[in-house]
Amino acid sequence: MSRKVRLTRIIGKTEDVARDLSSLHFSGFQAIQGWTPDINAYRYDDRIEIWVDLSGVEKSDIHVDVLPNQIRISGQRKRPLPTRDSSGQCRQVLTMEIESGQFGREIKLPVDIDRNRVTAKQENGLLWIILPLAES
Repeated sequence: MSRKVRLTRIIGKTEDVARDLSSLHFSGFQAIQGWTPDINAYRYDDRIEIWVDLSGVEKSDIHVDVLPNQIRISGQRKRPLPTRDSSGQCRQVLTMEIESGQFGREIKLPVDIDRNRVTAKQENGLLWIILPLAES
């Protein structure tokens, strides 16, 4: 094996480690299984809004469980496959960064919510979850 090939592999592994380290979140959000979707979470006077990046995930493959002190989002994204057309077959994979397979995320909630009024919608690759706060 040539030095150039070994160096290229080392650089690739270093990039993988750097990407993994940059995706760590030191907060109350934690993965429950598989890959972890990115989120934005906001607290308003009357609600909490959570936006989950789930591009490419079918609505039927998303599960949202609202528990007393947390919300659990899980499901599966099918692996995207290269298209096959008359121009030939894919000869080389240049990069594969889109996570697929099982995913999960648990988010601890800082306040009580009204579990009966929670709503969710999927739009433009985002899952929008609205968690109304419980009456005092």
